[in-house]
Amino acid sequence: MATKRKISNEKFLKNLTEGEYKDIIDFASQRENELDVQIRDNYLNIYYQGGNLLRVHPRSLYFDEFYFHRGAKDMRKTHLIDKCKKGDKACIARWEDYKNRRKEMLDILKERDMATYCKEMKRIMKEWEADLHTIGISHDEKYAQQQISMNNRGATDYTVVDLEYAVSTTSNFKYNGDSTKKVPRFDLIAVDKSGQLYVIELKTGLKAIDGNSGIRAHMDCFKHSIGSDSNNNFINEMDELLEQKQKLKLIEKDIRIDSTKKPQFIFAFSDEPGKNQYKEFVEACKERGYNDEVIYVDNDYQLNK
Repeated sequence: MATKRKISNEKFLKNLTEGEYKDIIDFASQRENELDVQIRDNYLNIYYQGGNLLRVHPRSLYFDEFYFHRGAKDMRKTHLIDKCKKGDKACIARWEDYKNRRKEMLDILKERDMATYCKEMKRIMKEWEADLHTIGISHDEKYAQQQISMNNRGATDYTVVDLEYAVSTTSNFKYNGDSTKKVPRFDLIAVDKSGQLYVIELKTGLKAIDGNSGIRAHMDCFKHSIGSDSNNNFINEMDELLEQKQKLKLIEKDIRIDSTKKPQFIFAFSDEPGKNQYKEFVEACKERGYNDEVIYVDNDYQLNK
């Protein structure tokens, strides 16, 4: 059976709404704190600027200790791990130091509050991102997704319900097309004021319009997965997810999904810095058989019709 974006652990849900984790969620839900909370399979991810600031499990709190890793130009994370596996004592000691520093950070969260923890973690994550930039790695796409999610929670034409939705190979609507990409992943799931559910693929600039990540490929992935879900399993999953997010005060209470309306696939487009290519992208879509809506995402990361 496919996993779902849902908290099925009732004790955990209670801890999030009125128990030991309530203060964490209350802080993370406030827009001014620049965090984005997403429900996964019985845990939460709290994102910040393209990274995962905190993972909340029913019995534990976690983040990747490699946010402390610096000097990526000299040694990538993967190289350090490989050396540890081969018994390199200096690398093993370095990895253990990262784990100890993670414990110290989580102790701050447990002993003080989310605000103190968050302030320090943001600093650590900014340094980590800057270090990755030295080797040409950025998390711009994830950053954009999270900004869109934070800025579309009920006040705009669309409300984002989920990010990076992957269609499981064990799902009732698993991908059955011809692509070698057997697990389609869609950037955004959103609902509009009428209750219409949308599967949205976010495109930045004109680089990825063909090939495995191109316009036709995304259309095919939707058509042969969520688009062929005749039993409304996807809609029901998103409806349950929306209800839980509303319980956690992550989305406005008046947002609803109309289960009589089949999910629709659309593109959202954002320009690369200094460029104005929206019309070109729309034309590229038409040339490849896509004639539906293309949302333009501006610098405010708002989704409007």
